[in-house]
Amino acid sequence: MVPYGLGFLVLLLFLGLSPLTAPWSQGFLAPAVALGGGGFLLWRGERAWGLGLLLLGLGELARTLGELRGWPRGLYLDGPYLAGYAALTLALLRLPGKRPGLSLLLLPLGLLGLTAALRPELGMDRVYGVWDVLLLALLLPRLEPLFQERFLGGRALWGVGLLLLLVADMSRSLLRAAEDHLTGHPAHLLWSLGYFLLALGVVEEKGEKTAFPGQALALGSLFLMPALLLQGPTPWGVQALALYGGLAGALGLLYAQHLGWRRTEEKGRRWTLFLEELARLSPSVTQTLSPEAVLLGALEAARQLLPQAVGLEVRGRRGLVGERTPHSLVLPLNGDSAYLYLRTPPEEPVPPSFLSLLGERVRQVLKQVEWGTLALTDPLTGLLNRRGLEAELPKLLALARRYGAPVSVVMLDIDRFKRVNDTYGHPVGDEVLKVLGRILGASVRREDLAVRYGGEEFLLLLYGADREAAKEVVERIRYRFRSHRVDPIPYPLTLSAGIAGGEVPEGEPQLEDWILKADYALLRAKEAGRDRVTLA
Repeated sequence: MVPYGLGFLVLLLFLGLSPLTAPWSQGFLAPAVALGGGGFLLWRGERAWGLGLLLLGLGELARTLGELRGWPRGLYLDGPYLAGYAALTLALLRLPGKRPGLSLLLLPLGLLGLTAALRPELGMDRVYGVWDVLLLALLLPRLEPLFQERFLGGRALWGVGLLLLLVADMSRSLLRAAEDHLTGHPAHLLWSLGYFLLALGVVEEKGEKTAFPGQALALGSLFLMPALLLQGPTPWGVQALALYGGLAGALGLLYAQHLGWRRTEEKGRRWTLFLEELARLSPSVTQTLSPEAVLLGALEAARQLLPQAVGLEVRGRRGLVGERTPHSLVLPLNGDSAYLYLRTPPEEPVPPSFLSLLGERVRQVLKQVEWGTLALTDPLTGLLNRRGLEAELPKLLALARRYGAPVSVVMLDIDRFKRVNDTYGHPVGDEVLKVLGRILGASVRREDLAVRYGGEEFLLLLYGADREAAKEVVERIRYRFRSHRVDPIPYPLTLSAGIAGGEVPEGEPQLEDWILKADYALLRAKEAGRDRVTLA
């Protein structure tokens, strides 16, 4: 593509600016560019565009020869041109577009075609005038993404190229009416430039990089259009519309560039928020620690860049937050199948770096959650162990002092647990501990702490509860534990408890003192016959 483009520019400079330029040479420049561009597009697999340029090139060649040799107009001259128009129409119809808005500013250019269509003496050129207006109407929705989203290099290049072709063709008849021959008119360069931009833009929009800056080339071509049409005996209406079209198109592309800058800034801001959310995605050790909490944080981070994200799933860990939809993106997670679910498909390709960062962070934090769970929780009951209590006690104390909330300390012990182990074995004893652990976990809130203190002893720190409220909680636990039967134990299981505190703690030493007092109250409950709750 690069040699083709550079060769064309050299040829354009030579033919357009050299004093040796002959009038007939400009007539053959446009067919040469159209034939070359059409052949190249056909070679790249763009059949509709390539066939359209190729047929238009043949039509331009036939017209140039006809003008130079004085051949009469006929189907043998207009046939390739009509077929080229049909191919371009088909290529435009295959492209998606948006409802025209700002692109309607280019619609007045259609007055050139309508003017030609209303002049009976122009004959066959009236058909081309109407068809040019139709192509312009099809082009505007395809250009609207430039004015709604951002500057798109390929779309801008082929859009400007096709616009130049339509303006040049709509002006052809009006220019011919002003002079006998057009081969020496500088407007012939519009066809050459239009064909070149059309071929270049189609290639670039398909993802192939070119050697030309799209914005500068498109803007320069729009300013060149009125400069060329203002030369020679051009009707004033053509001059006015050429000036208007060049200005409106240039302002539109500049606005598209402005939208692109704003979009880039917004994307940068979203990336910053995404990275900040990922940085905050770290495990906090509580008794409610779970992979679902990690996935929920990762989903919120992903929404900074993909607002349509509605679910995140790690199938190997059976973790799903949000909802599962037909539209998903795969996250690299080292063996586990992870999916980010979207409500609608992404409008643009999702950067692989986004998926890699999100997947790697989820993997790291889930691994930290596993390590934290093993280090700070009791593996049998799932409650905090003493190390977990040491980590969480300062947090609970700070929360209580900040809001002036009381804390009650409860020490629980399973009655005659040694007899269960001696009679039915340690596996049955472990099952009893698991049952009580599940009951305690379901009976406390997020702010509370539930701890396996040692053996069959359990500790509860109830946030926002005085001693009477704590006693009600423990009575419900005693009832649920007594109601639960563990095979093969034939009798109901009971527990005893001691309660202390019930005030706003002043510091950790006071909480530790309340733990000792709750333990003494538990001993008094045991001495009083077990299966009861005693206040310190």
